Amino acid sequence: MFLGLDTSNYTTSAAVVCGEEILRDERIPLYVPEGRAGLRQSDALFQHWRNLPQLLSEPMRTYGSSLQGICVSAVPRPAEASYMPVFGAGVSAARMLADALAIPLFETSHQEGHIKAAARGTDIDLSQPLLAAHLSGGTTEFLYIDGESYEIAGGTRDISYGQLLDRTGLLLGMDFPAGRALDELAESGSESDSLKAIGPVSVSGAWLNLSGIETQLKRHADRESVQALACTLFARIAESLISALAHLKQERGTDQVLITGGVAASRTLRTLCRGQGYAFGAPSLCSDNAVGVALLKGRPLWQSNR
Repeated sequence: MFLGLDTSNYTTSAAVVCGEEILRDERIPLYVPEGRAGLRQSDALFQHWRNLPQLLSEPMRTYGSSLQGICVSAVPRPAEASYMPVFGAGVSAARMLADALAIPLFETSHQEGHIKAAARGTDIDLSQPLLAAHLSGGTTEFLYIDGESYEIAGGTRDISYGQLLDRTGLLLGMDFPAGRALDELAESGSESDSLKAIGPVSVSGAWLNLSGIETQLKRHADRESVQALACTLFARIAESLISALAHLKQERGTDQVLITGGVAASRTLRTLCRGQGYAFGAPSLCSDNAVGVALLKGRPLWQSNR
C-alpha cells in the first residue's frame, strides 16, 4: 500500500493505492482570486501548506499503519534542471511522514505521475515506446517515451493550450481556470461562417505557435457569440494537435499515443479527435492528481531518499 502526494500549481493532491486499486483520491483546488490569471509560486506554496493537514487527516488515520512507502512528485518533469517551488510542500510533508513511519520515501516528477494515471484503464503499454501529449494549464509537450527515457519531441514554442483557453475565457468574462466553461459552451454551439475564416494554428513539424490564434480570436470577441468562439478555439486546438502527432507518429514509428493533462479532460477535444486512435486518460485522472504518483510505487527510475 502506497501514499502518493502531489502539490502542483493549482491543486493539492493525495492518493492511497493498493496494487492497482485506488483506495483514496483526495484533492483540494487552490483558490485563485477573481480576475486573476493564476497564482504566484509563493501564494500557491502557502495554500499547499494550509491544505495538507486537512487532506492527509483521513487517509493517514485509515491507512497510515499499513503503508509500505510514500511517493511524491518533487519536480515538474523528469529532467535534471526541472524545478518549481510549489513541489517543495509535498516533498517536505512526505519526508516528515516517511521518517515518522520509518518507511521508504521515493521521488518522481509531476509529469510521470500524469502519464501513469492517464494510462490506467487504457490499452497503452508503458513498457513499449509511445508518444504522450501532456496538455495542461502551463504545459503543452509532446513526449517520446522509451522505457525510462523521456524526450520532448514537440510542443508549443510560446503559450500552452491551457493558457490559450484561460486567456480567451478571461477575455470573455469567465472565471479562472476557464477550460471547463469553454468546453461546455463549445458542446452547445457551432462555428460561425466568419470564424471559419480564422486561420489554423502555426505548426512546424511537431512544434506549435499559439499566440497567433489568440490574436485572431481577440479581434472577433466583441462581435461573435461565446459559443461560436469556443467552438472555433477547440477546433483549432484539435487540428494542431492532430497535425503535430501525425508528424511524430511517422517520425518515431509508433502508433501508441496517450493524451493527458487537464485540457485532455475536454469532451469537445475528445470528440474532435475521434478516429485518430489516441488513448485519452479517464477525465478524472487527466487533471492534477496524486493517483499516478502513488501507482508508480517507487519504481527504480525514482531516486530513493532513504
